Amino acid sequence: MFEQLAGRYPSTVAAFSSMPGGERALHAVIELERRWIALSKGNSRSKPFTFVKDEDSLPECPPEARYDVVIAGGGLGLVAGAALARRGLKVLVFDKQGVGEAHREWNISERELQSLVRHGIFTHEELSRAVGTRYARGLISFDATNTGVPACPLQLQGVLDVALDAQAVLDLARAKFLQAGGTILEGRAFRTLHIAQGGPVASVFEVEGPQGIELYQTRLAIDTMGSVSPIAVGLNGGLPFDGVCPTAGTVVEGLDGDPSVGDVLVSVAPASEGRQLIWEGFPGRGGETTVYLFYYDRTGAKEAEGQSLLWLFERYFNLLPTYRKPMGGGQYRHLRPVFGYIPARYGRSGRTAARGLLCLGDAAAGQSPLTFCGFGSFVRHIGRFAALISFALKHDLLEESNLREISPHQANLRVAWVFSRFMQPWPGSGPAATNRLMNVFCRALGDVGPKTTVRFLQDRYTLDEYLRIMLTTARHYPGVFALTSRVLGPLGLLKWAGDLSAFAVDDAARWLHKLIGYKRWKRLERLAERASPAIALKLVAKRSGWGLMRDEM
Repeated sequence: MFEQLAGRYPSTVAAFSSMPGGERALHAVIELERRWIALSKGNSRSKPFTFVKDEDSLPECPPEARYDVVIAGGGLGLVAGAALARRGLKVLVFDKQGVGEAHREWNISERELQSLVRHGIFTHEELSRAVGTRYARGLISFDATNTGVPACPLQLQGVLDVALDAQAVLDLARAKFLQAGGTILEGRAFRTLHIAQGGPVASVFEVEGPQGIELYQTRLAIDTMGSVSPIAVGLNGGLPFDGVCPTAGTVVEGLDGDPSVGDVLVSVAPASEGRQLIWEGFPGRGGETTVYLFYYDRTGAKEAEGQSLLWLFERYFNLLPTYRKPMGGGQYRHLRPVFGYIPARYGRSGRTAARGLLCLGDAAAGQSPLTFCGFGSFVRHIGRFAALISFALKHDLLEESNLREISPHQANLRVAWVFSRFMQPWPGSGPAATNRLMNVFCRALGDVGPKTTVRFLQDRYTLDEYLRIMLTTARHYPGVFALTSRVLGPLGLLKWAGDLSAFAVDDAARWLHKLIGYKRWKRLERLAERASPAIALKLVAKRSGWGLMRDEM
């Protein structure tokens, strides 16, 4: 493989050949790239669903192969499994590789991390052992060269300021899951999901195991197979995402810089080749730094042609010295790669649930299309997921209309896609256009203050905060509304207006909840649970979602 790629990607081959297990890792990069491009072009040959009349028509499974919940995907799905198993549910997690293998490193804020403790999944002491490092502040900085505006870097506290050892977190989740009675199956490749269309809700996973075809029946199927999940694609009749950040990087030693600062969003050059490349750099244990290079893009068959991870890795290794030089004039030491396609939806587009089926994690892309912090979004919602899923199973609320309430898509995220469109060059923009607008935007965030800025970056902003940020940006750059109209076009503006209206309606309902008061709202939930559990599920889902926008995690 190295010989085949050396001519076109010499820097990538040189770096991967120096890493332990580098050839296996490079094969994983190539396979992920192949699958993403095939899905984007609609060339997937998988048939993720077969439908049968009712539960009696499903493929026969022995009693020991029947579960309350079966989770496809052993990354974040293992954390979800641990949260559900501790509630007394019979849960199975399977993966085509090993269950609980980390493919990216994770950064999160301290307050978000504590939700794992608050909901009883881990203890504070256990999580402390999985923390690589904590740092004092995060940096957002965009190159101001030839922009005509001053550089406006932001120094923030409480944003992605905890670097986690992802493998340590997954090892801990695996132990917790097994202690709670969960079942793990490795080396099982998903083939299809048989769904009963009538009668009691039930499905059967058909997987390819070491000895051939295996069948597992479940009341609720959960898809956490990521951005290339055949279930999410099949559920939406094609690639279900609107935006994507192709991402490449490494955990590297020997990088110069201040270990007390994490780079949240940093650009060091204008856009080139139609992409505005952005860096992230987070110090870890023992002098290690996790560095990512990525860019914002839209999805589709045409765009997929240019979304090569190999191309991005080659740029990463060649451009790394322009971002951070090696310490003391020495050499970088690349320990392992980090990579992926981080997806997002524009508004609440597409389906994330069906009868007896729920997508979570990157398969649902519930995170902001601006911040793309999928791990932070998943952790914020983990207690909410577990409580609502348990409630739904208790009351047999497993139809699509019920399970959609459990979706992580907050109303405030419906408008975030507009910001993400300016993180990528647009027709007629020059190389400095994205950096120019981002420096103006950072100035506006500086004006509204650190509290609102942190809430904005953690997807917790309210309607009045969103409007204040927009109007402050317009004060510094009066042409931003005309530019927005040109970039989005008539259909985009109409969609934005619809998403903004939905946000406003939800915000009004949130204020009504506040007016009623927490105790009286909880009393309504208890009354509704006796009279109409489906209404109670909606009430609990709304309350818990609004809680995430405040300081309740």
